[in-house]
Parts: sequence; structure tokens; C-alpha cells
Amino acid sequence: MAVIRQRTQVFNQPVGVVRADAGSRDIGTAISNVASTFQQIAFREAAEDARKKGIEIAEAVEEKKLRTINPETGKPEAFKAPKGFGRIASAAYQSVIDKRYEDSIGTELRVKAQEIALKYQYDPESYDEVMSNYIGQMANGAEGKYKTFVETTGAKFLALTKLNIQERVALRSRQNAADSILTGISTSQDDAYSVARAGGFIARENEEVSEAQAIHDREFANAQNGVSSALLKVGADQTASQQLKQSIALGAVEYLLSGTANKSERNAIDLAIRTRGNQMSGLPKGLQEEVKSLLAYVEPANIEAVLRHSSVVSSDYNAVEQDQIQQASNLAKLKAKQLELTLPDTIDTLLITSSLNASDAFASDEAYSIQAGLNLTNDLYTSAQTKLDQRFLSDETYSRSEREGDLKDVRQNLLRPYLIQAAAEGNVEEFRIALVSNNPEDMSKLSLKQRTFISEIYNTDFFNPNEDTGFAREVLSANINQIRQQRDRENLRFEIAQSVTEAATAAEAGALRDEEFNSLVARIKGSVGPDGLTADKAASEIGRLNKFRAFGEVTTFAARANSRSLNNLAAYVDSRGKREGMSPDVVAAGNRILETTDDVDAVVSKINGLRATVASEEAQMKDAIELRNNSIRILGGGGNANNKADRDIAQDMLDNAGIDLAQFNQLPETQRAAALSIMKSVPPQGLIDKLDQIGSGLQVANAEQYLDLFAALSNDPTETGVFISRFGNAISPKDAQLLTDIHQIRLATGGSVNEIATTLVERQSDPKSRVNMDVVLDKMTPTAYALDQVDDPVIAEELASVVEYMALTGKSASQINSVLSSTVDSKYAKSRFIADPRFPAGSIKRSRYSLEAVFPEKDDRNAFVTRVNEQLPSGYSLIPNLDADEKRVMLVPDESTAGLNYFAYFVDEGEELRPLIIEQDGQPMWPTFDRSDIADHMVNKASQLDAKLKKQEARQQEIFEMQEPDYIEKKYEEINKGLLE
Repeated sequence: MAVIRQRTQVFNQPVGVVRADAGSRDIGTAISNVASTFQQIAFREAAEDARKKGIEIAEAVEEKKLRTINPETGKPEAFKAPKGFGRIASAAYQSVIDKRYEDSIGTELRVKAQEIALKYQYDPESYDEVMSNYIGQMANGAEGKYKTFVETTGAKFLALTKLNIQERVALRSRQNAADSILTGISTSQDDAYSVARAGGFIARENEEVSEAQAIHDREFANAQNGVSSALLKVGADQTASQQLKQSIALGAVEYLLSGTANKSERNAIDLAIRTRGNQMSGLPKGLQEEVKSLLAYVEPANIEAVLRHSSVVSSDYNAVEQDQIQQASNLAKLKAKQLELTLPDTIDTLLITSSLNASDAFASDEAYSIQAGLNLTNDLYTSAQTKLDQRFLSDETYSRSEREGDLKDVRQNLLRPYLIQAAAEGNVEEFRIALVSNNPEDMSKLSLKQRTFISEIYNTDFFNPNEDTGFAREVLSANINQIRQQRDRENLRFEIAQSVTEAATAAEAGALRDEEFNSLVARIKGSVGPDGLTADKAASEIGRLNKFRAFGEVTTFAARANSRSLNNLAAYVDSRGKREGMSPDVVAAGNRILETTDDVDAVVSKINGLRATVASEEAQMKDAIELRNNSIRILGGGGNANNKADRDIAQDMLDNAGIDLAQFNQLPETQRAAALSIMKSVPPQGLIDKLDQIGSGLQVANAEQYLDLFAALSNDPTETGVFISRFGNAISPKDAQLLTDIHQIRLATGGSVNEIATTLVERQSDPKSRVNMDVVLDKMTPTAYALDQVDDPVIAEELASVVEYMALTGKSASQINSVLSSTVDSKYAKSRFIADPRFPAGSIKRSRYSLEAVFPEKDDRNAFVTRVNEQLPSGYSLIPNLDADEKRVMLVPDESTAGLNYFAYFVDEGEELRPLIIEQDGQPMWPTFDRSDIADHMVNKASQLDAKLKKQEARQQEIFEMQEPDYIEKKYEEINKGLLE
């Protein structure tokens, strides 16, 4: 409810004065007037309050009640004023309700009109129907002015929105018409391109315009209609015409290029387009007319696009043509190579080879074969030129003029067959003129092959226009019949040469039968005459055939001969059968060869070539056998860690088995077992290299894996309980100690191997470390300190680096002494059967070549001792039987020979060592022993180990298959495939 504030009232009227003579009447009137004024003021204020209250209540009515019609009254539900409202409040309330009703109806009509218009954007009649129904539903139930308002307002909205939709429909229809024209033009561009690409840009007989032109004219007319009806912008018809012409031009270019024979014709088409038809002489006449049809569609606006398209398409054809040329060249090279292998290196041979190339080139239906033949012939010329140049530089008697003359003979011998083959195509005079002028206008009557030949011959090195045109005129001076007679003669020579080449190939393989040989010889002799071969040429071909029959004898002999037998055969043949002392099979083969051919030098060269091949195969076989034996030896435990060759073989064995030591812990159990078996025999070089890198402070991936292997192999327990290092001298004592320290620190701290190694390496160069070394070693040198401890200058020199390293890295004297003692005990162990005259560490029983060190495995040592005892003479033994009065034999190690050997000594009555010299076959002999004495044992051991590993692998595979059916384990491959087969 509105709040009525108190305010001062101002009355604009005279103040009443009571006169004495007025009486009570006047006073009463005055009082009445004042009361009336107050009543009017109070009424106005009350009316204003009522109006405001009516407005406030009307504005608070819910929106939905404004549009809900009371079926009894036909008025909105909100129309009835609340109880207690007077006339003024009710009027104000109704006025606001009416205004809000009208606004609400207008809003609903707008929203609904938009909703229906979206659904029927381009269908005004459906819109009219749906919207009219909706308006009718809104007016249904309303009465009086409310119904009239709904109908009137709805009609206005319907008329306006329907008009908008009709305008939109009209606009859309025009746009669709324009789009249809443009779509037709776009589609027709593709059609015009396809039609032109098939040759449809050329008008056929009885056609006024070509098929492509008809498409252009139709779409151009449509575009003109679109412009005139304002559907399209001004100039759209000209743009459409340009687009259609460009599409036709692009298709026409592809059509023309598809019919070209070579790159020259394609280049001529480009030139004709670029010059707008002013230069077309390089094109055949038939092609010129077609190019003119193309030029009708080439305009300044599209000429660059047409040329670019032509370049792209031409490049594809050129690439294909180049591939075809290459294939043809390869085939021609193969034939020429077969011919070359059977012919002597002479100019006449060049003529035969060139005849082969020319005949094949012109016999083909494809023009690119001519280019292929010319390319190959050009290679022949280049090769001949190189040989003549080499002769000129090395032979002082060979003059420059002789070189130039020979070079000219080479060129003309290579050129002649091509000239004859090309001229035999016909139009000899026109061909001769065009060849000399190289003018496209002179080639109009020539065949495609002739044009191609002329175009390509100028790109070769063996045709010199300044020197060879006279020769060409001479060859082409004959009439067509004479030319063709020459061609037939050339073809006959080629056919004979080719037949001899094929027969020679069979003869060299020992596959030419006598009847085939006799038939070919008869044909050669029958071809002698004016239109065939000369007598000399026939004799040359028969001689060539006989030479290869002799080669066949060599091939047959070599199939079962070794390099020594082939050497003897070469000597016998070279002596013309006069060499004595040869085996019967060499004499028999040599005599057959000499009876077949007189070309002894060629046969001897052939024998020597085969001998070199056989000798190489023998060497390879020897290496393979040696590698196999070494692999067996290493797999059986007979490797030598001090021998780098053995370490390399071990690495190859691991590589061949697919074993990567960097992933050792992740390998299947069988692969780990196989790898350890090899590494215990001899450490692989790859492992040594990685350990060297770690010891140098370099970063090594998976360094922990390599260090774990070092720890296992450097302190490996044998069956006797003795711990030995499997690295031998492959790792120096200093490096071994450094790696041991790295491993121990890593186990104690869990630190990184690479970081620990770097710290230890850097510590050795710290000046403070030098001071500490002087204190620990009591200012003695490392060598002097080691000598003081081990009392052996040789061992002291070897262990000095260990002393220095340990002192520099903070080790105490007691730690150094302990390592020196254990190293001596390990590397120079006491051995029962060894006597080392060098007295390592002051004892003859100590040796770095103790049987325990050389044969760490007990079964290997026992096998070696047994084998030695078996070879000793009666009365001598490593383990003497005192009751049988046997003398004790000691083994003295010697490494001065290739590998380690043990010489046999015996202990005489005076307890002195003496060499055990025995007599064998009347000659004194000093028995020696080495690893080879137990080779059979090692082979058997390797075989047993291989079988064991295979069995383990098979069992492991069964487990994998039972546990994880979908998992396919990579099977362990044999360490050396075929090793024991």
C-alpha cells in the first residue's frame, strides 16, 4: 500500500475576515468553505491511493493468469478486481491488466510466429495454415474486446510474417536458379575436360562444332541468361567461358601428349602452345592439325596454366618412357654382354654388337627402343674411347693421328648398322636430307622411327656431325633396294653371330651336342657369299664356337678338380701338351682342349679364372671348418680368455643366437644357461669392451647387467671349491679391482654404476690422492711396494697398477696386501702336475698356467691328465706307481710358441728336472701337450650341453604353452646353427 506522506497545503485565495456587521452567517459560510476544501483534498488523495493500489496489485498478477480465459466471463482470469476495491482502484487494476494482457498476447504471437516460421521457412501456405489455427485457439473462449484483440493482433502478425516468408521464398528461388547455373557450369567443366581428354575437342566429320565446343556454347548461353536476368553478376558469363575453355585446353593437352612418340614431340607441343602456333614445324603434319584445334581454347588468361599442366603430364610420360628405355637398355645390355663374352675385343666386334643393338631397336614396335639401343651403343663407344686413350698414354709408339683414326673407325662401325636400319624404313633421300639438316621441317615424310633416330643420334657421342655426315651420305647414297639388301646382310650376320653366341653359352656349360655343333657349322659355311658372310668372318665364327667348346671341357674338368689340379691343367695346356709329370686326368682333359681350339691363351685365361674361384672357395671352406671347430671347442669349455680371436668367436656365437647381454636378466632360462656356458669358456669381446668403458668412467646403458656378469665370472667357484676368474688376462688386475670396488659400493649403497665409476676414476687424479698414496705406501713406488709383498719382480710389475689404484682410492695398506695375496693365490695357483721354472712368488709349483687355471672344469682337467698319461712312454707318468718304479713327469708351460704348450720333464734320481726326450721312428722327439689333446672330449661335452639346453628349452616351452596359451615365446636358437649336424 502506498504511503501517504504529510505535507503543507497552500491555498491561493483571500483570507476570510469576519466583520462585525457580517454576523454569524458569514462565519458559517467561511467555515463551510474551508471544510469543503479539506474534503476535496482528502478525496483526491484517497483516489490516488486507490489507483496506485490497483496498479500495484495488477502488476503482481502471474503471467499465466493474464492469458487464461475464464469460460464463464470470456475474460482473462486476472480481469476480476480483488474484493474491497472501489471504483477507482478497480479501474486502475483493469487498465493495467488489459495492457499486460495485450503485451503478453503480442509476445506469445511473436515467439510462436518465429517458431513456426523456422519450421516452414520456405512454405508460406503451410505457415499460414498452422499460424491461423494457433491464433484461433488463442482466441477460443475469449469474449468482447479480448477476442477481438487476439484476432486482430494475430492477423497482423500472420500477414507480416507470411509476407517475409514469401519474400524469402522468392529470394531462395532466385538463388537456386543462380546456383543451378553455376553448378551446371562447374559440372560441365569436368565433362568438357573428360570429353577433350578423349579427343572431343576436335570436330568430327559432318559436325559443325566439336563435342567439347557444344558443351561450352550451352553453358555460356545459360550464363548469359543468368546475367541478363540479374541472377548472376555482370561478367559471370565471360568467367564461365574462360573456365570452360581452360578445362577443354587441359583435356586436349593430355589427349595430344598421349599420342606422342617421344620427348621431342612433347617438347614441340609445348613450343607450339607457347608461341600460339607460330612454331609447329617440329610436329608431324597430323599432329599439327590437332594442335590447331587445341589452340582455339588457349587464351592469355589460361596459357600459363595449360603449359604447367602440359609440363606435369609430360614429366609422367617422360618418366614412363625413361623406365621403358631403361628396361629395353637392360635387355639389350644382357644380349650384348652375352655376345661380348664370346667375342674378341676388336673393332669388328663393335660392329657385330652395334648390329645387334640396331636390329633389335628397329625390330621393336616402340620408338623408345631406338633410344635404348643408341644409349647402349653410346656406352660401347665410351668404353672403346677409354681403351684407346689408355693405349695412347701408355704406348709411346701409338701416335695421336692413329688414335684419331681408330676412334673414327669405331664411330663409323657403330653408326653404320643404324643408318642402314633407318634407311630401310623407306624415303631414303628424305631421310638423308633430314639427317644432315636436323630440321624438323625436313622430317614430315619420315616414319616415327626415323624421326626418333635423327632426334636421338644428335645426343650421342659416337655421331660427330662435322666428321661423320660425309660417311652417312656415302652409306645412304644407295637406292632403297640396295639399302634393304645391306640391311638383310647385316641381319644375317647378326643372326649368325647370335646363334653362335647361344651355342657358345651352351658349349661352355658342356651342354652343346655334336649334332647341334655340326649343324651350326654347316649353316655358317653355307652363309658365305656376296649376300652373306665373308670367308674370314665364317672362319672367325667357327673359331669362336670351338673356343667355347674348349671352355666347356675346362668347366667339366673344374667341377671335380681342386685348385692344384686346375693349376696343373693350365700349365699343361700352356705348354701345348709338352709339360711332363702330370696326372692322367690332367693330360686327358688337356689333350681334348688342344684338339678343339688353337686359342690357347684364351683357354689358359679361363682355367686361371676358375682356379682362382676354386682356391677362394677352398679358403672359405677352410675358414668355415676352422670356425666350426673353434665354436665346438669354446662351447665345450676349451676357450682361451687370453686369445682375442676366441673372444671374438664367442661374441659371434652370442650374436648368432640373438643373445643381448644388456638384457641378460630378461632372457629365457635356456638362453642364460647357454650364454653362461660360453662366457665361462671365454668371455665375449663385447662384454670386455663394455667393462672397459665402465672402468674408464664412460656412460654405459644397462651398466648394472654387465657388472653383474663381471662379478659372477671374476669369482666363479669350480667343482674343487676354488674361486677363479674367467677373464684371464683380458682384463688387467687394476681394472678387475676397480670393477670389483664399483660392484661392492653399488651393493652397499644402491648407487648408480656409472656414477660410482666416474667418482672412482676422478678420485685417482685428485692431488690429495697422491699425498694419501705416499702415506699408505710409505713413500715407496707401487712396483717396489708390490715386490716387497710378493717377492717376485715379474709379478710385482704386473700388480703395480693394482697397488697404485688402491692407494689412490683411499685403501689401507692391509687392504692392499690382502688383495695382492689373493691375486697371487688365484692367478699363480699351486698345481700338482706343473713345474714352472720361472718360480713365480718363489715357488716352482706356482704358475699362471696351472691346470686349474687353464682347465677350470674338473672333468676337463681329468681328461687332459688321462690323455697325457696315455701318450707318455712306458715307465713315465704324471701319477707314478711307485711299485712299478715309474718316474714322475712334470709339465712345464711354454707360451713362446703359437698358444700354450706343456713340455714333458721327468724327475731323475737326484730330484732334478730333465727334459723327457724319447725316440720315435728313429728320431729324437720331445713330447708336448696342449688343448688339442682333449678335442674329442670337448666335442662330446659340447654335444651333451647342446642336447641338455634343447631339452630344457622344450620343457620351458611346454610350461609357457600350458600357462599362457596366447603367448608365443621366442624359441632359443642353437648357438651355432648346424654346429653338430
